[in-house]
Amino acid sequence: MRSGSRLRYALGSVSESEAIFQRDGEIWTPSDYAQGPWNPDHVHGGPVCGMLGHAVEACESPAPMRVVRLTVEMTRAVPRIPLRVRAEVTRSGRRIQQVDARIEAEGVVVSRATALRMRIGEAYPDAAIALCEPVPPRTPAPDDYERLSDEGGALFFPGFIKALDFMRSAPPQPGQAGVSWARLKLPFVAGEQPSPFVRLAVLCDFASGTGNALDFRRFTSINPDLSLHVRRLPRGEWIGIRAKSHLEPDGIGQSHATLFDDEGAVARALVSLLVEPRGL
Repeated sequence: MRSGSRLRYALGSVSESEAIFQRDGEIWTPSDYAQGPWNPDHVHGGPVCGMLGHAVEACESPAPMRVVRLTVEMTRAVPRIPLRVRAEVTRSGRRIQQVDARIEAEGVVVSRATALRMRIGEAYPDAAIALCEPVPPRTPAPDDYERLSDEGGALFFPGFIKALDFMRSAPPQPGQAGVSWARLKLPFVAGEQPSPFVRLAVLCDFASGTGNALDFRRFTSINPDLSLHVRRLPRGEWIGIRAKSHLEPDGIGQSHATLFDDEGAVARALVSLLVEPRGL
C-alpha cells in the first residue's frame, strides 16, 4: 500500500499526458485518478469494472460478437498498486461465448467477472422492437460531491471523479430516482482510445450511488457486485444514469439503473449494497 496517500486526495489540474492507468501487457498500474471514494489506497469500482471489461473485449471470438452482460464481483478491496488483469474464454461457440476475467494483486485474486458475448447478426429490421424511454435531461444542477469531498476530513476521496466531466442533474431523494451524467476527460489507459463498451463499463459503477439518498456523513455504502446488461453500445462520450436505491434496516440494499446516451437507453445495471455506520 502507498504510504501517506491520504494526504494526496485533493488532486490538481489535469495534464493531457495523464491517464487513469498505465498498462504493460497484463500489468496495470493505477494513477491517483483511479482512487476510490472510501479509502485512498483502494481503486474505485468504476476503474475495476473498466479493467475487467477491457480484458474481456480483448479475447478472441470465432465471429464478430459484442458483450451483452458483464457481472463483476468486488468482494475484496482492490489495492492501488500494480495489478495483473487476465481473461480467458471458458465457453466458445459460434453464437454465444463466455469469458471469465480476474484482477490479481500480489498473486491474490481481488476481483473477478463473468461476461456473455453474443454473435452480431445481419440486420433484421422485421424483428426489431423499439423500447422508447425518455432520455433524462443533461442539465447541471447544484452538486454537493466536491463539498462532501472536502468537508469533515474528506467524506469522499475524489481521485476518480477528477478524471471525469460529471454532473448530477437530479440529486437522489428517498424513493425517487436520481440522475447523473458523466464522460471520461482522461484516457482510461495511456496511449489508448477506450472502446464504447469500456467507457460504459467504467461509468456503470455510478449506478450504486446515483439513486442513493443515504446520509453519507453518517454511513458508508459499498457495492460488492455489479451486473450490467447491455442492449446496445453507447454512441457519443456522455453516459447518463437514472437510478433508484432500496435499503433495508439490516444494512443490505439494492440499486437498479438504466443507462443512456443522448439517443436513448443502452443498458441496465443492478448492484447490491452494504451499508454501515462510519467508523465501524
